[in-house]
Amino acid sequence: MKTSIVGLGQTEFSKNSGRSELKLALEAILGALEDAGLEVNDIDGLVRYTWENTTEAAIVNALGLPKLTYYGETEFGGVNCCGAVAQASAAIEAGLANVVVFYRALNARSGVRFGRGERVLSQDGDWLVSRQPEPPGDIYSAPFGLLVPGQHHALYAQSYKSRYGLSDDQFTDMLGNVAVTQRAYANRNPRALLKDKTLSLDDYRAGRVITEPLRIYDYCLETDGAMAMVIVSREKARELSGKAVDVLAAGQYIMPGSVPMYLYADRTWSLAPEGAPEHLFSRAGVSASEIDVAMMYDATSMMVPLALEDFGFIERGGAHDFLTSGGMGPDGALPVNTHGGLLSEGYFHGLNVIAEGVRQLRGESHNQKEGAETAFVTLRGASSMVLGRA
Repeated sequence: MKTSIVGLGQTEFSKNSGRSELKLALEAILGALEDAGLEVNDIDGLVRYTWENTTEAAIVNALGLPKLTYYGETEFGGVNCCGAVAQASAAIEAGLANVVVFYRALNARSGVRFGRGERVLSQDGDWLVSRQPEPPGDIYSAPFGLLVPGQHHALYAQSYKSRYGLSDDQFTDMLGNVAVTQRAYANRNPRALLKDKTLSLDDYRAGRVITEPLRIYDYCLETDGAMAMVIVSREKARELSGKAVDVLAAGQYIMPGSVPMYLYADRTWSLAPEGAPEHLFSRAGVSASEIDVAMMYDATSMMVPLALEDFGFIERGGAHDFLTSGGMGPDGALPVNTHGGLLSEGYFHGLNVIAEGVRQLRGESHNQKEGAETAFVTLRGASSMVLGRA
């Protein structure tokens, strides 16, 4: 791809923002523009999720945008975050826009709670309670209590544990090292919701089980706030503030049964559609071994070992040894989720996952990997991206 991310903006993460989602979105967008060295009138493209409540029209009217020539939406929520960047990049490369802002604003803690199944049980709903000719699956499972992603991920966890013959203690220590390592990163990150709360492996082991075998510390933090990023062509990026990070490749992928996973049971050991890793890395011109840092969507801790294996950073079944030996830590072979991840910084539908990759390559992370030149980002395998230092 021939685009760059040149600006990041975000509000504070909180349990109760005290503001409307529109106001949060505007704060984040203005912050991203300031970071990029651009003005409001420079925006001519907007990208958002289908799950975003703040419409393009609301942004145009609130900011008085004079020349919006492109706007687009990507399906779902956080799992398609990299797909939104791909869409923005495609619009720029096609000449439909020059400065595209991707934004997300939500009061996911003080408002509608994803973790309670409120969207699934809603009469209006969205794709989860669909009136499509071919229902996506939740209408078959929700009446029996399978309501939220945390329950789905527990099924993946049970499958993984059985497939690779891990004992209860081995499995607990594998996921415990994900949670503990990410909390340590968050303790050094002033943006993190849990920056002041430490977590030891003993604390993790003592945590109550929510959905077998996942414990309370395996789950992300529903969060209020907003984030935005500015995407431009590489040529334009070189004219700006010097904070550009290049998009080497970005894509979105889907396979039968991946949404939702329980329509089919033959790939519960993987989250990445078949062929997606090879497609991504070939387009980026790098291999997994050339990645310096990785940011992995961790709605639950189970997503980290699956992503490490799916994209070839470690061999299948090797997550226990890699994670319990400190492989994702600051001195490990591949630092992962150096912002604290969704488990400890905040659950923000993937934008903070991308943002940390950008900060690492800018040299601005609070857990900086010295000399980082490449960053990998994946959102549940459904969308992924490789970033490079400009």
